[in-house]
Amino acid sequence: MNVGRAALGVSTALAVVGAIGLGVATNTSEPIQVPSIGVCGSPPDSAAAHFRSMAASFVIKNTSGSPVTIRGLRATMLVGLASARVTIKAGADADEIRHYRLEATVAVSSSEVAKSSPVAPDGSTTIAAHSFATVITSMTLADGAMAGRATDFQLATTGALGTIRTQTIPASVGLGVDGAACTALDQ
Repeated sequence: MNVGRAALGVSTALAVVGAIGLGVATNTSEPIQVPSIGVCGSPPDSAAAHFRSMAASFVIKNTSGSPVTIRGLRATMLVGLASARVTIKAGADADEIRHYRLEATVAVSSSEVAKSSPVAPDGSTTIAAHSFATVITSMTLADGAMAGRATDFQLATTGALGTIRTQTIPASVGLGVDGAACTALDQ
């Protein structure tokens, strides 16, 4: 009889520990936050004939009290683009941090792109607690396209108990040979 009580006690304790672990693993709050943003950039009229590529960026914020390990980051939809290379850079400029700007930036300089790196699936990219990172997308127009965009970025992070969590960042960055091409892209 004592053996039965002991077995029942151990079973109950394991069930409670398992339920707590499941509760931690199924926590659905997203630690990475970004406003819904969209931008399309174009060159000065004098450069439109040779304009084929550009980089644009937006800022994401880790709102949690713990570091977040990034496992993957990519644009899930390309329209009018031959390619879109997505990289990330820890931190953001002082104005972006102070005001947590709601707009994206177009015509990101090649020196800023060089400071960013692709997200490695090994988890070597981490955003510190309560800090920012800059997502940079280097885009090239498809042959014959007047404008293009990369949208709906999928972010994969390491979750509780080593799980992989994904979230969609509702951002859109694009380029066009002129302002009219950018406007037509949204129609």
